[in-house]
Amino acid sequence: MISIKYHEKTKHYPNRFAKSLGYLDWANQPNPYKSYYKAPKIPLKIFTIQPLSYERLYTKNPTKEMNLSTISQFFEYSLALSAIKEYMNSRWAVRINPSSGNLHPEESYLIVEKSVYHFNVKEFALEEIAKSDEVLVKNGAVFVLTSIPLRESWKYGERALRYCLLDSGHAIAAARFSANLLGWNMKYIDEYPESKLEKLIGLDKQCFYQNEEEIFEAAFYLYTEKKPEINFKAFEKLEFLLDYSSLTKESIRWEIIFETAKYLKREEPFRPEFKNFPISFNPSIFNAFEIIKNRRSALEYKQKYIKKKEFLDILDKTLPRNIPPFDTNAILNKINFVIFANRIEGLEEGIYYFDRNENSLEIIEKGDFSEAAKFVNCVQDLGKDSAFTISMIIDKNEIKEDFYYKLAMFEAGIIGQILYLEAEAKNIRGCGIGCFFDDLISIEILNNPDILTLYDFSIGEPIVDERIIPIKANEGRIF
Repeated sequence: MISIKYHEKTKHYPNRFAKSLGYLDWANQPNPYKSYYKAPKIPLKIFTIQPLSYERLYTKNPTKEMNLSTISQFFEYSLALSAIKEYMNSRWAVRINPSSGNLHPEESYLIVEKSVYHFNVKEFALEEIAKSDEVLVKNGAVFVLTSIPLRESWKYGERALRYCLLDSGHAIAAARFSANLLGWNMKYIDEYPESKLEKLIGLDKQCFYQNEEEIFEAAFYLYTEKKPEINFKAFEKLEFLLDYSSLTKESIRWEIIFETAKYLKREEPFRPEFKNFPISFNPSIFNAFEIIKNRRSALEYKQKYIKKKEFLDILDKTLPRNIPPFDTNAILNKINFVIFANRIEGLEEGIYYFDRNENSLEIIEKGDFSEAAKFVNCVQDLGKDSAFTISMIIDKNEIKEDFYYKLAMFEAGIIGQILYLEAEAKNIRGCGIGCFFDDLISIEILNNPDILTLYDFSIGEPIVDERIIPIKANEGRIF
């Protein structure tokens, strides 16, 4: 399996990291914002909205009509800018959706009625890259995500494809939560092969600068009642406005990324299986929109305890139910957790195994393993100082096709976004960890070489980052 070989080859070890440049070439950092400069722009606006309680992230909401106002809200609470950070003479943006190293490889597109749009994050605008005389999508919209691996490989080298897939999972969950608050459905389009779907946004026609290729990740129906219909014949006649400015001056190509990505394309239908677990909610002092807007990655933690009921409630929201954001179907539903419980009131310190499909938590070994949690996570204090850390794992025998690997990584990223929002809802904070020593979980703890670690995550009481300045989604031009 090509995907498994890629994952094995890009493991980190205590004495050797996956191949990368080894330093940050700041002069050639890729631009995190792409703009099709010949495409007409439609500015999106910020509207005052009625607050919805925390649990409405997961439950059904009244349906709102799909129009420019609600599309603006959809992007504002899924993929837009949310804040800026300032440090000495530097200034950079933070977005609603999390990203490995804040590098944001993903791009997004929306096809509505007779137009194909690219979402310009910095300008908070839709760029009309193609227009048809015929209806392209009837009864709703098609939402498409892509990745530009160069943005991640600039820092992470060969391991960058992992982060592209995880960030796509973050973006899928962010989009699903936002769509759900509007009462919209969002479903993974699996009945058509991705080699056909990528043509909807002209990806097959785009002339990329060297090493700047976009990889198609996934397409989704967005709709209120009836599932949309795609007029594929009308797309064949489209002329796309795809000229854009190069993202960097010089770059290194990590061939393994693009070669592996070819095998991750889904060419056949796939539907995950769900569990029918009952659900309950602990109240939050924040409403749903505040939780989404306030999401940040913790940089450091105070060594403080959290309550057991908060810990269990967080785990509960990761169960594979057919509710947002898992109900997009862009998941495998085969991920389980190894948990380092450092500081949870009423729960013994130790290493635990959480089976998500059985909703069972079992202790592997008792004791203070906070130093081990630090070491596993590339010797980062995030592992040691947090209340707990999670390693998301999967048995590689569950990866029966190469595109299953992509779905598993999507699932890990989706779970990551849930963990971010659940932590915020409880007035604590989380941080995704992409750097970990893969085999310390599979070999040293589980004694099972078939286990793959996909993503690590920490949650605890944060040391507040004072550099954060909240901004509106349409204020990107100020930096």
